Amino acid sequence: MAYNWKRQASVAYGCAQARLALNFFLFYEEMPETYEEENGSQKELDGLFMELLGRFLSGESEELLEAAGELRKQVQQEMLQVMAYSDGLQIYEYVLNRMERRFQKCLPLETDETGVAANLMRYIAAPKDAAVQNQRIQMIVGQLPVRFTKQKYFGMVHDALTSYIGSDPAGLEDMMYLLRSGSMVSLAGMKQKSYKKLDRIFAEFQKLSFKEMDKSAYENARSQAEEAGNMVTALISYCTNLQEMVNDLYILCLTRESAVRDAGEEKKAAKIIKGLWQLYCQGNREIPEELEDCLPNLEGIQEAYYEKYQQTDFSRKDGRDGTEEEREDTRRGEMVDRLMSSSTFAVLETGKTSGSVSREDVEAAADLFFSELGPVLSSCQKPVARAIMATTLSYLPVCFNSPEEIRDYIQGSLSCCTDQFEKEACMELLVQIMESDGYGLL
Repeated sequence: MAYNWKRQASVAYGCAQARLALNFFLFYEEMPETYEEENGSQKELDGLFMELLGRFLSGESEELLEAAGELRKQVQQEMLQVMAYSDGLQIYEYVLNRMERRFQKCLPLETDETGVAANLMRYIAAPKDAAVQNQRIQMIVGQLPVRFTKQKYFGMVHDALTSYIGSDPAGLEDMMYLLRSGSMVSLAGMKQKSYKKLDRIFAEFQKLSFKEMDKSAYENARSQAEEAGNMVTALISYCTNLQEMVNDLYILCLTRESAVRDAGEEKKAAKIIKGLWQLYCQGNREIPEELEDCLPNLEGIQEAYYEKYQQTDFSRKDGRDGTEEEREDTRRGEMVDRLMSSSTFAVLETGKTSGSVSREDVEAAADLFFSELGPVLSSCQKPVARAIMATTLSYLPVCFNSPEEIRDYIQGSLSCCTDQFEKEACMELLVQIMESDGYGLL
């Protein structure tokens, strides 16, 4: 079947229109009346979205594409900043989790380190799928106590990165992003931090003396970690919801000129979207009952269009074929595909990378990462440095060459940990992982 841009545009437009109306209503309900310093860039981002929405409602489409694309990038940058806070928080939670048995009464473990190590080896070997085995190894590495030098750690990271030699450069780029974020390099390198309360909490974490911590300080740190976790969860939800609305607005701009539109459905959605936009312009956050009563009119519309989109084959010719107009339709169709996908922050137009990762690429990436991570490790206490090492090692491709190497690593990690509370906490977490996966301990 020949590619039909008009058919794709019509289905995508109907879906995005209904979805934007529903999501905008939910988003508006949560929008603050006043923006505090803890809201970061939300006031600016909300304002930019409302400005674009107003222009769309006034009839603009093509003219908005560049501005909508820029807003998508801004929201993505905000999300990257929030994720840096989230990953940093996980490091401190990692440390606090391993101190729990020092201050709280916990049930005694039913197995010792030898038994845990044996069960872990059986747990790794149980699935026949090598990919599942590797996932289990990575998960275990992320929980085991770390007791080796910085140079040993750098060597392990370097060796694991060499597995990317000969592969697509995008894979190495993704891994370096994970390593930077999971090691707090991204957080330390932030040029501008927008969330003052989170910054204050992290500053308090940095001042903690984990070695001399008493129960009161521990409980206070736990409380702060919980507060920060709630904030980060809310911020992630905010960025995701805003990006989803920007995506739908982008789809509407891409497709409005080509879509066959249902006048009745468009009127129902427009009443909600325009009504909320007008409230925002008036500074009114109270949604009238009249708009609430419009919601049932949109029930099932988004789902029906999305199901149709998923079931329809929008096969298209290679973008290099056909007329200039056909190539443009193909390009737009590919962008709509990405915007309609489950990947909220998908890049719309990806440049094709040529070649593959060389050893020189790996060396350069590793050297840069080590130069960024060195100051972070030097500035933090040992428990935090160990948490960073364990977390980042769990992201890397498995670099063990045999089951014996895995067993030695597990046994060595447990036996080298002289902090009994930390060792027991690690073993308890590992046992919980196995049990939650349905593995019966022997």
